Amino acid sequence: MSNFLKKFIFSFIITLIFSSGVFGLPVFASITDGTIDSTYKYAWGENIGWINFGTTEGNVHITDSALTGYAWAENIGWISLNCSNDNSCSIVDYKVSNDGEGNLSGYAWSENTGWINFNPTYGGVSIGSNGDFSGYAWGENIGWIVFNCATTNSCGTVDYKVKTDWRPQSARPACNNSIDDDGDGLIDYPNDPGCDSLTDTDEIDPITTTGGGGGIPSAWFNPPKAPEGGFKILINNDAKYTDNPTVTLNLFGGPDTARMAISNNPEFSGAGSTGQITYQPSYQWNLCRGRTSCPEGEYTVYVKFYASWGKSSGVVSDSIIYQKETPEEKPIAELPPLVVKPLIKKPITEMTIEELKAKIAEIKAMIAQLQAQLVELLKVQEGILYTVAKGETLWQIAQKYLGSGIRWKEIKTPEGVTFTEKTARELKAGQKLIISQK
Repeated sequence: MSNFLKKFIFSFIITLIFSSGVFGLPVFASITDGTIDSTYKYAWGENIGWINFGTTEGNVHITDSALTGYAWAENIGWISLNCSNDNSCSIVDYKVSNDGEGNLSGYAWSENTGWINFNPTYGGVSIGSNGDFSGYAWGENIGWIVFNCATTNSCGTVDYKVKTDWRPQSARPACNNSIDDDGDGLIDYPNDPGCDSLTDTDEIDPITTTGGGGGIPSAWFNPPKAPEGGFKILINNDAKYTDNPTVTLNLFGGPDTARMAISNNPEFSGAGSTGQITYQPSYQWNLCRGRTSCPEGEYTVYVKFYASWGKSSGVVSDSIIYQKETPEEKPIAELPPLVVKPLIKKPITEMTIEELKAKIAEIKAMIAQLQAQLVELLKVQEGILYTVAKGETLWQIAQKYLGSGIRWKEIKTPEGVTFTEKTARELKAGQKLIISQK
C-alpha cells in the first residue's frame, strides 16, 4: 500500500471519528493558522474543472509562511501543496509559500498532471485582507487555474472563490501579527509586555516611572527633529512609474526619529496602515495593501515619523503610477527623416528670373519643413509620442498613461491641438498623439 493511500485512509478515519463527536473536539483555526471556508472553497481550472481546497481529508492550512495539505480535483485527483504532507522534502523540496502578506509563490504537485506554479508570468495568486484568494496559477499540462470569479469578472454568471480565515500580517492587530512593531525584541501577546491581548492594536510598552519627582521631561512634548531637507518619502527613488505594486520606500527621518507609521490612506487607518513600527530608512511596501483589488493607476503613500516619546511629525507623502507596461519614450525615432538638398546648383547671376523664382519657392518649402520638424521635436520633448492602436480610445490611453480616463483632454496632437468630444470620437488607428509627462 502506498504512503499516500495510507495517509488518505488515516485521514479519512480521523475525520469520521471527529465528525461523529466521539471526542467532542472542534477543529481550531485562526487568523494566523487558517483553514478554508466551508462554502467558498472552489477554484476553476480552464481544462480540468472545479478544484476543491476545502475537503476534510485534504486538511488545507494557511500560515504566515506556507500552505499545507491537499486540494482535490475530480478529473485529476489530489494536489499536494507542500512536500511536508508526506515527508518527501528530502527527495523534492517544494511548497506553496506565503510572504506573510498573502502573496503566494512556489509550486504545488499534482499526482497526475505535474507542477502547478502559484506565481507565474502574467499570473500570481494572493490572499486579500478579507481572506479572499484572487488571481491565477498555471500548470504546464492543465493551463490556468482561477481562484476567484472577480478575477475574470464572471461572478454574475458563476459565483465562486477560495476563502480562508487566515489574514495578512498587516490586516491583523499589532499584538497578533508576528511582527516586532515596537522594536523591543519581543513579539505579540503574551510575550510583549505592551500587549494586553491578541486583539490589542499597540505593542508599545507602558511607561514606568521611578521615585524622585521632577514631572515629565519637557522634551516629551516635542515632535522629532527634522533632518536636513525636511521629512520626506520617495517611492522607488522618486520614479514616476512602476510595473510592480511592491515598491521600495526611501524614508528620511530626523536624528531622534525612533518609529514611523506608513499608510495607503491619509487617515492611517485599517489594513492599509502599519501602525507605529521601528524607523527604517528603507522599507518594502505594497501599494495595494489593505485594498481588495489592485488596478493600474496613481497611488499615494503617506508616512509620519515619531520620537521615542510618541510625538509625531507632520504627514509627508509621495505618489507613483502603477501600470504593468511602463511607457517608452520614443521622441525622435518616429520622426520622418529630414532630407536636405543642395540649395543652389549654379550661381544666381546665371539664373533666369523664372529659375530664381522657382528656387526661392523651393527654399521657402524647405524652411516650412524645418519649422514643422522643430514644432514636432519641441512637442515630443514635453511628453511621449504615441501611435494609436486599432480600437483604442482616448479614455483608454489616458487611463493607461495618465492614471485616469478623465484626463483624456490632456492628450494633444503633435501640433498641440486639444481634442474635443467630437474629434475624440474620430480617433483613428495610426494617428500620432503627444501624452504630456509634466
